[in-house]
Amino acid sequence: MKKEINKNSQKVGRRQFIAQASGAVCGGGAALGTFCNVQMMGQLAAAEIPQGNDYRALVCVFLQGGNDSYNMLTPQGASEYDEYALVRGNLSLEHEELLTIPTPGIVGKELGLHPSLPRLKELYSGGQLAFLANVGSLQEKVTASDLESSPGLYPEGLFSHSDQQRQWHTSLPNRSAKSGWLGRMTDLVEELNGPENFATSISVRGVNLGQTGSQSGPYVIGSSGSSGLSGWNDPNRLPLREAVASQLELDYANLLQRAYLSRKKKAIELNGVFSEALENVTSYEGESSATKLGKQLQMVHRIIQAREDFGVRRQTFFVMLDGWDTHSSLLGPHQALLNELDGALSDFQNGLDQSGMGEQVTTFTVSDFGRSLTSNGQGSDHGWGGHQIVMGGAVNGGDVYGQYPDLYEGNPLDVGRGRIIPTTSVDEYFAELACWFGIPISRLAEVLPNLGTFHNLSGSAPPLGFMKQAV
Repeated sequence: MKKEINKNSQKVGRRQFIAQASGAVCGGGAALGTFCNVQMMGQLAAAEIPQGNDYRALVCVFLQGGNDSYNMLTPQGASEYDEYALVRGNLSLEHEELLTIPTPGIVGKELGLHPSLPRLKELYSGGQLAFLANVGSLQEKVTASDLESSPGLYPEGLFSHSDQQRQWHTSLPNRSAKSGWLGRMTDLVEELNGPENFATSISVRGVNLGQTGSQSGPYVIGSSGSSGLSGWNDPNRLPLREAVASQLELDYANLLQRAYLSRKKKAIELNGVFSEALENVTSYEGESSATKLGKQLQMVHRIIQAREDFGVRRQTFFVMLDGWDTHSSLLGPHQALLNELDGALSDFQNGLDQSGMGEQVTTFTVSDFGRSLTSNGQGSDHGWGGHQIVMGGAVNGGDVYGQYPDLYEGNPLDVGRGRIIPTTSVDEYFAELACWFGIPISRLAEVLPNLGTFHNLSGSAPPLGFMKQAV
């Protein structure tokens, strides 16, 4: 029989449905395109699972194209700024424009922020935001001379958008994978959300490898929510809906047809469940409400407010801001992108704080790679290591973590044209977030297979210390 959704008992109906759902994943958009069976394989032992009704979410903000982050977090001390200005040439920012920040964790260097980040500076000063310096995909920690003698230590497809994006999604620098680190992590916390909960991983910007688990993928929506089938709820198209519904109820002999229709039915039901959960949930208003990233984060905020209806204790979200591939022009486009990032992130954090969720949600950025310090005329080319942002009430904010490198051309971390070798691996970055999310250190290798190269997995501390509540 077809599942009935009773609006007079929405919460109970949703929870029962989620517990029984086969886990079909909606491919997003109007056509409900991509589905796969959600049967998560990994489970933590009961003793390892954090107990209680705590809720935690990770929000991945993907800066697609490669953020020129050495103009986001910039040397400000006299000698370091001169070094930066010399190598960057016409791409350098004016010294007096930089926003001064304290950096107790970076010894011997004074750093400043791009002038387009005044609101993020406030969050930094208030202890809700930190930077991670010079992070990227690595097989092991190396210098330029190491790579000259052992070129096999380069990550596969270095400087390639597709390869480096894949490595940020999977945290695997030298091999392909069908699952991402966020997906493998949520596989392990299945017990916290109940089996096959479709709201565990939600993407507001398309299917992505990072949230793909062993047999699952993200539930994909848009910044306006889950669209469902075009015209499905239009009363003027009732005959078409009845015709489609009758097809969905047929018993086809062909196995592929039966599987497709079963998943399509389930996706329609999930769309109804999702949409009803958000019917009476509003989000914050802010300066970023009209921007692409701002709209995506407002939708994330609405979903987090509806978490009890979905019956989840752990969630991951994926949003994206593109346009960071600044080959032909850097300064103007980069300023506009940082303006949008500044408003969207700060509005989102303020909205979380106002709803009492500021310490239970951690937002973090990733990007393809850093960019070359040297100019190609008006822009910068593909690089390697770059800086990232971590934000939330559980962050040990007001500091820069990792190692901020020297920027003179030809230094020991320069593989040519000011393309800087990372000094912190993506594995260490993600391990810190995974520990806070609830993954025991003893299980981190299942999420991040390369982590043991950079961090002692027999210890009791997370790698970098930028989270207050690491488990």
